[in-house]
Amino acid sequence: MRPVYFFWLLFAVAFYWMLYLYEDFLMDLLIAGLLCVTIFWLKEFFDRYMNNLCSSLLCVVVLLSFLVVPLYFLIYKSTDFIVHLNLAKFAFYFNKSKSDLLLYLERFPTLSAYAHKILSNFSAQNLTSYALHLSSDIGKFSLKFASDTAMVLVFLFLCFFYGERFYDYILDILPFEKIQSRGIFREVAGILRVVLLTSIINVVLQGMAFGALVAGFGLDWLSLGILYGLSSLIPIVGGALVWVPVSVYELYRQHSTIALIIALYSVILIGGLIDSLIKPWLIGVIKKQVLKISLKINEILIFFSILAGISKFGFWGIAVGPTITAFFIVLLRLYEKVFTSKPQQATLPK
Repeated sequence: MRPVYFFWLLFAVAFYWMLYLYEDFLMDLLIAGLLCVTIFWLKEFFDRYMNNLCSSLLCVVVLLSFLVVPLYFLIYKSTDFIVHLNLAKFAFYFNKSKSDLLLYLERFPTLSAYAHKILSNFSAQNLTSYALHLSSDIGKFSLKFASDTAMVLVFLFLCFFYGERFYDYILDILPFEKIQSRGIFREVAGILRVVLLTSIINVVLQGMAFGALVAGFGLDWLSLGILYGLSSLIPIVGGALVWVPVSVYELYRQHSTIALIIALYSVILIGGLIDSLIKPWLIGVIKKQVLKISLKINEILIFFSILAGISKFGFWGIAVGPTITAFFIVLLRLYEKVFTSKPQQATLPK
């Protein structure tokens, strides 16, 4: 066997066992690497005023305050609400609402029959047990999220601290010219920066818009605003996870006008204007005016790569989806430029 074949055989075996050994940490390491690439420009800014260790720690703290703290706040508020739920009062309101709804639907015999069939399976005891089960699931999710977050932050610090040396090493071992390798990294990093800034601005805009609305109605605008902003990242349903329960709650309190205002405001202004029009426009503005990069990827493709990433990988799909899409497109362009370019044939005189 030729030495080169033997080397690649050993390398494949070693690579397999490396993946097997670090399987539980691969997603955390991937997320940390993508986040590092996304905001490494911030690390370069901090490096002007402090050493490598302090700038790496500061970048981790900044990212922690923007992404992780709001999620823990919502988990805490949700758990606290379920734990302190007055079960007797909840059962009374639920049974009253159920009887009022069935009484109202008696005007429509067909709907009334379906309503009796559906609501017969719902009771306050069932919902209470479901709420307790949900609180248990939230607790388990919180523990897993805490452990995953801790590992991501550790890997993120290491990526910041050793990032430049690792980047130079990757450029040296890739079988491309350095200008081509830098072009690949520049394109992927540019996409990630656009996605991060767009997502942050979109979350802030939608959260502030909904929080400002419910604040006028005496509701917990801070919790609902944060919850609405984060839920806007979820494909298809988005903010409906927040405004629908809030509208139902106001409708139950016999504030039908407030419920209608919340529903129309959320669907037309937030969902229609901010999410469908302003967000794609923001991607183009941030790409050209803020970051001043000329990415050859359509804004709509970036938008749908975010949706696909979230639906496949969950919350962190915001970064994974655009990365996979950008990396694939950049490789296609590299193949087209390097491997399919044909030398021009000399034109023969007639």
